[in-house]
Amino acid sequence: MSEGTQDHYKNAGVDTDAGDALVGWLQSKKSSFTHPKGFGRVADGIGGFAGLFSINLSRFKNPTLVASTDGVGTKLLLGLENNLCRDLGQDLVAMCVNDLYTVGASPLFFLDYYATGSLNQNQFKEVLSSIQASCKTCDMALLGGETAEMPGLYEKGHFDLAGFVVGAVDGDQRLGPHRVKAGDQLVAFEATGFHSNGYSLVRKWLKETPRPDLVSPLMAPTKLYSEIPDLFLKHPETFHALANITGGGISGNLPRVMPKNTLAEISFDKLPTPAWMRDFILSHVLSLKDVEEVFNLGAGMIAVVDANACAKFLQDASEMGLKPHVIGSVKESQSDTNKPASVRYI
Repeated sequence: MSEGTQDHYKNAGVDTDAGDALVGWLQSKKSSFTHPKGFGRVADGIGGFAGLFSINLSRFKNPTLVASTDGVGTKLLLGLENNLCRDLGQDLVAMCVNDLYTVGASPLFFLDYYATGSLNQNQFKEVLSSIQASCKTCDMALLGGETAEMPGLYEKGHFDLAGFVVGAVDGDQRLGPHRVKAGDQLVAFEATGFHSNGYSLVRKWLKETPRPDLVSPLMAPTKLYSEIPDLFLKHPETFHALANITGGGISGNLPRVMPKNTLAEISFDKLPTPAWMRDFILSHVLSLKDVEEVFNLGAGMIAVVDANACAKFLQDASEMGLKPHVIGSVKESQSDTNKPASVRYI
């Protein structure tokens, strides 16, 4: 772009020099990536028009690609309001990759989309550094992304994020409703907080009753359940399904991984709801059940496990740091046939 054109564009609010400098910073931090389980490697990544990943299909009997996309939602606004954007990159990666884990897939690569009104180098570097670190934790490559500067669409200092992840699983072994049966145990893995769901309601409550003491737990980054692929490898037959408890809560998400004519019977008192979360919610509503369809209530993921293998599953999950809790079991529905799966609290 010529110097004159750059001046015109800069006067319109877009600083291409700053954008190029940040892309250069990101390129300087990239490194070669080979998947630790031998699933493939990056052939060409950050800097081109598209990223290339060479997948090793021989590692799968029935290779099946799995993709997911998501954002951070209005938790991003809470971060901006409190100048706490450092961990939003982990939120972004987790909201995408945790969905991938629900079918037993291993992530291969991730792409991000960062849109802003005016590039802030510190914000950008904080978020992208968090994304890079999270990709490393999840054994996947940051293959590429896009940075868009759009004055007028976003307020100065504001930005938005979107993420995209691709993974692979052996299609014949994937987790899902087809494996679930009556008698299976329901195991909740602890969340690190509300993750990145329900923050429109959280921010409404905070405006009504400010709680600066809760900003830290409310901004805790979404947990990366990166242990799941290894847990699946240890229990390929008895690990039946996995639900990511996002918007919609347990009753809105757990039935998605259960077959028709089944019922998830859950002891509400066994949910691993942390004290600070319980107190915060109950300071605004009469019962936790009133917002069960909004928040995860401390259960970030729920696994469906064969009852005969549950003890060993719990031991392995605990040793991996997943903090498992048995919260209920799968029952046969006693009503009409072809009824969608549902949740009942006892």
